[in-house]
Amino acid sequence: MLHYTTIHPETLQLLKRLQEIDYLSNFRLVGGTALALQIGHRLSVDLDLFAFSELEVAPILDQIDSLGKIKIINHSPKVLNILIDDIKVDFVTYQYDFLRPVEVVDNIRLASIEDIAAMKLSAITSRGAKKDFIDLFFLLKTLSLAQMFEYYYSKFPDGSDFLVAKSLTYFNDADIEPMPKMLKPVTWNDVKNRIIQEVDGYFS
Repeated sequence: MLHYTTIHPETLQLLKRLQEIDYLSNFRLVGGTALALQIGHRLSVDLDLFAFSELEVAPILDQIDSLGKIKIINHSPKVLNILIDDIKVDFVTYQYDFLRPVEVVDNIRLASIEDIAAMKLSAITSRGAKKDFIDLFFLLKTLSLAQMFEYYYSKFPDGSDFLVAKSLTYFNDADIEPMPKMLKPVTWNDVKNRIIQEVDGYFS
């Protein structure tokens, strides 16, 4: 069962309509929204749709034209960033294999928790947003950091222990960001302390 209180009703309606489009059947929901729907920890507002296939911008735009007012934010050979009625949607050609088959719940295609965990470590290495650290904190309730690293290296064989460890305990940028709306209570200090504890334990 998915936690539908984690996304706005308009976003959920758009997600379901996107999932019904046959042309987009290779795309699955990833990232914070996919995680929030599965574990119910926070509100999430964006839709990140990834596929291990070539990104054809024109056909995608043609297929979604009837869904609402569309504004293109950015597009490249591998990424299409758009707003559909002011809801941010990203279509991404993903160059890395998914670790697990797509999970389908209520006709919504989702990345697995294992894939999300690996991608969260990668995201923190790239930018370290507060929401990513919070997602990691809640992932640590069901997965060990050792398991996450195992998934990370299965997906990203060229990853660096040193870089990931440094990124996991660098909070300066995230410190100044606002907290997302939480549905399961947690403080920012709790998040940081738990991650530091896990990193110290993993590398000791």
